[in-house]
Amino acid sequence: MINSLIQGLVIGFSVNAPIGPIGVFCIRRTLADGLLAGLWAGLGAATADGIFGTISALGVHQISVWLSFARFWLSIGGGVLLLGFAVWIFLRPPVGLPMQNHVEHVKSRRSVGIKSFFLALGFTIINPLTILLFVAIFAGIDPAAPLTALLSIVLGMFISALICWTVLALLIHYIRLRLGTRMMTAVNWLSAAAFVGFGVWAILSAFHLA
Repeated sequence: MINSLIQGLVIGFSVNAPIGPIGVFCIRRTLADGLLAGLWAGLGAATADGIFGTISALGVHQISVWLSFARFWLSIGGGVLLLGFAVWIFLRPPVGLPMQNHVEHVKSRRSVGIKSFFLALGFTIINPLTILLFVAIFAGIDPAAPLTALLSIVLGMFISALICWTVLALLIHYIRLRLGTRMMTAVNWLSAAAFVGFGVWAILSAFHLA
């Protein structure tokens, strides 16, 4: 069980360390609404990983086969959603500066946190990169492995994902305190551009072109 937990930790760190669409999303939530929003977004992303992992662990072979079969439409749908999110970001005003609307942010802290959690949860679940990741991970795991070992891997992945997102939120919050309006505008455009890239990649991958 300990070995499986360590395996899950290693897998989690290796897949969550690179900045993908979920990372960009968590960064923007931290910049827009502060550290608490970023931490809740990270928890939502880690929870989605845990849900995917648990479902896969309960039926390793069947889930992997189904996800492989549905890969085309999941990639197309996820790619379109990523592109739509990019347009939404581009059309919105730049994310707010730390001291703007401070009173309103304090009053709505709980609702902002809950919103960040569920947005990150849903966004991670519909993200085609997440789907492809779990197909790759659980396709290589022995379906006959004990359920406790499989769930230990999932727990390790959840813990490492939570650590990665927490560190990222703390780092971005530190940077956020030193950004001006122009930099916030640049971050908005870069975020939109990143989602365009991820969306195009997802759609091309459905046709095995990426």
